[in-house]
Amino acid sequence: MTVRALLWKHSVRKDGTSNIKIYSYQEGKKKYVKTKFYALPKDWDERRGRLKPRAPFAAKINAILGRLEMEAKGEMMGVRSSLIRFVAEYVEDCRDGREGLRKGTWKKFISFRNKLQTYKDSRQLEDITFSQIDLAFYADFKNFLRDSGTGRSGVANHIKHLKKFMQLGLDRGLHNNVAFKAKSFKAERIRPNDKIYLTPEEISTMANLDLSGFPSLEKERDRFLVSYYLVMRFGDSLRINEGSISQHNGRYYYKNIAEKTETVSFVPIKPAALKLIRKHNYDFTGDTNQEANKKLKRIAAMAGFLTNMAEPGAPHQPKCSLVTTHTARRSAATNMHLAGMPLSEIMQLGGWRFEATLKQYLLAGGLDLAHISADREFFL
Repeated sequence: MTVRALLWKHSVRKDGTSNIKIYSYQEGKKKYVKTKFYALPKDWDERRGRLKPRAPFAAKINAILGRLEMEAKGEMMGVRSSLIRFVAEYVEDCRDGREGLRKGTWKKFISFRNKLQTYKDSRQLEDITFSQIDLAFYADFKNFLRDSGTGRSGVANHIKHLKKFMQLGLDRGLHNNVAFKAKSFKAERIRPNDKIYLTPEEISTMANLDLSGFPSLEKERDRFLVSYYLVMRFGDSLRINEGSISQHNGRYYYKNIAEKTETVSFVPIKPAALKLIRKHNYDFTGDTNQEANKKLKRIAAMAGFLTNMAEPGAPHQPKCSLVTTHTARRSAATNMHLAGMPLSEIMQLGGWRFEATLKQYLLAGGLDLAHISADREFFL
C-alpha cells in the first residue's frame, strides 16, 4: 500500500501551478484525490512529497497534506483508531524520508512499535486503539515494560514515545482522547544515581575478567570495551568495519559517522581496542540493545561491581544493575574529563555537537573534580 502527496503536472493552470493530489495505491487499484492546494514545480519536493520550505505557507500546507495522507491510509486500512498501525505507518513515512527525521531518531520508534505489539499479544488484545490510552493503560504498560527487563531509562523513553504519538494522532484528527495530557501520565525522570560511569580501574577489571567459558558474554564485554575506547554509541559499535580504519604515521584511527547525529569524528585506536576488533573479525553485530543490557548487568556482577548506588533510605541497588550499553560512552567522556582533557577535544572525539549535551554525560563531581582543581595555581 502506498499513499503520498504528488504534484499533478499533467494539468497546468495559466499561472504555471498544478494541483497537489493525494495518491493512493492498494492491490492494483490507484486513486487520486484533489486537494485545494496548487504549487509551482520549482516549489515542490518530489522525493518528500511536500512543498519546499521557501514556498508560501509551506509549513502549514505540508502539515495539512500529512493529515490528508493519514486519513487516506485510515480509510484503506482502518487505522483511524489503531495506535499500533499509526506508529507503523509513521515509521514507513520516516523510512521514505517524508518526515524529515534522521534515521537515528526514527529507528527508536520501531522499538516502541514492537513493544506495543508485544504488549498487545501478552494481554490478548485484538488491537491497541487511541481510545484505550488512559491512566490504567499507562500503569499497566509501565509494569509490562519493567517486567520484560526494560530499564528505567528505556521505560521513560517508551512513555515519551507514547505521548508523542498520541499528540500526533490528536493533531491529525484521528482521535479526541486527551487522557495522555494528565499530570500523572508522564515519563519517569531519571535520577542522577540511575546514571553511572565506570572508573578506569573498573574498566580494567572488566577487561581482565575471564569469560572464555561464556562466548556470548565475552563478545558483549569486548563490544562494550571497544565502545568505551572509541567513545561511541551502541548502534555505531554494531557498524564497525575494516574500511573505517586508517593508518597514519604508525598509528591507527577510526572514522566514525554517528548514525544518530551524522557527525563525523576521528578517534585514535589504542592497541587493546584494535586487538579486540580483529579478534571478532570487525563484527560486533548480533544482540539487540535490550539483550546487550541484560548481559552487561551479568558481566558487571561477575566483575564485582556491587557498590550500593541507592540514595539513603532507598532499597539496595548494586552498581552492576545500572550498567547499560550507554555506560561505555558515558564512562569514556567522564574519565577523559577527569584526566584533564579539554571539553572541546572530548566533543570532537565523541562527535558531540553541543557542549551542553556533553556535560550531561559528565557524571563525576565532588571530590573527583576537586582533585583536578587542586593543582591549579589558584589553590597552590
